[in-house]
Amino acid sequence: MEVELNDLKKLGKDLAEILTQRLNTEVAVKGGKLMLDDAIGVKEAKLQVKHALHQLRLSEDYRVLAEHHKIRIVKIGRKSHYADKEGTTPSPNQSLPYFFPG
Repeated sequence: MEVELNDLKKLGKDLAEILTQRLNTEVAVKGGKLMLDDAIGVKEAKLQVKHALHQLRLSEDYRVLAEHHKIRIVKIGRKSHYADKEGTTPSPNQSLPYFFPG
């Protein structure tokens, strides 16, 4: 089973160490991928990768996706809907038109 690291290639060795301890199996690092034993289920591997990201304090920024026998770690692109809007309070006629005819 493969775990694609994408942006986390530099942390591959750290993730491999944590997963080796958690899964009690060998985890090999090959480029931007971690190679896990096929005997481990996809759900269990995904769960342990999520725990490893949390241990490295990356769970807020990255998401773990599982597809068949492949797991991907993807960066979350968050945008705040309210950050760009800097508005003013509406006038009373706009917010309460039936009290202020005009």
